[in-house]
Amino acid sequence: MIAHIRNARANDARDLFNIHLKSLHGLDEENFEWFASLLRVKSRRRKVLVAEVNGKVVGFIIAYKFRNRAYIDSLAVDPEWRGKGIGITLLRKLEELLANEGVKCISLSVKEFNREALGFYIRSGYSVKGVVLLLEAMVEHIKIYGAGDYEVKIENARNTVKERLRVLPSTWWSSLTEPVDRKVYGKTGDELIMTVYKNRKLRGLIEFSPEKHMVIDYLAVSYHKPTEALTTLLSVLKQKAKMWHVQTITIPVDATKTAIVKKLLEYGFKIQGIEYKLVKQLKRL
Repeated sequence: MIAHIRNARANDARDLFNIHLKSLHGLDEENFEWFASLLRVKSRRRKVLVAEVNGKVVGFIIAYKFRNRAYIDSLAVDPEWRGKGIGITLLRKLEELLANEGVKCISLSVKEFNREALGFYIRSGYSVKGVVLLLEAMVEHIKIYGAGDYEVKIENARNTVKERLRVLPSTWWSSLTEPVDRKVYGKTGDELIMTVYKNRKLRGLIEFSPEKHMVIDYLAVSYHKPTEALTTLLSVLKQKAKMWHVQTITIPVDATKTAIVKKLLEYGFKIQGIEYKLVKQLKRL
């Protein structure tokens, strides 16, 4: 059996979403609107391939690229079609495509409990190069008070914030995914952006959806007094989270960002899990 690999089309959104629902173990949950918006976004940074067998979509891979770097966001195969080499075929086709476009380094993230995926990527030539800590706290247990001398704004993600490029993201993949995600969430309309300014300069921002169990999609603070900006962001977020009846907040942070990790632990966050960073060097064919 040979799967046909092609670029995803807008009308593939429902198939991708259905496969996603069957493959949530190890993947971040997304709704149908996210997939539909992702496939409608026009960007050279976004790469989505699907595997077809007899005209039926049975798997997909999503990646983001910028210059000579790329990040694999997700790879999923319909459970009924696993074990037939579809996943490795998708991965190899993506690697070939990216290498021919000048990408030299490709990376991805695997949750610690997803050992099957971890083994798959290591066998495929990827190496573990770091970890991301998943820090979580119940809103009522966050020990932080006072917002500091900052101007705070909360707006819909449809409104872009150009200054965000001048700040330091909390995770290594954000610099690759953020430009495309901003367009995607701008179409879905369910993402909010909180920004803090001091002396008319952007000092930090958080992107999130006000859900019961909130996961911060993007956190970045300025190089100048980063923990001070973080304190303001979390203080206001805690106030708003109570209004929105949010129960828990999870923030992914690179283990190397020790100042941010230490401050979150000080405020009552606890390490609830980790994600492995895997990296592979590509050679142009």
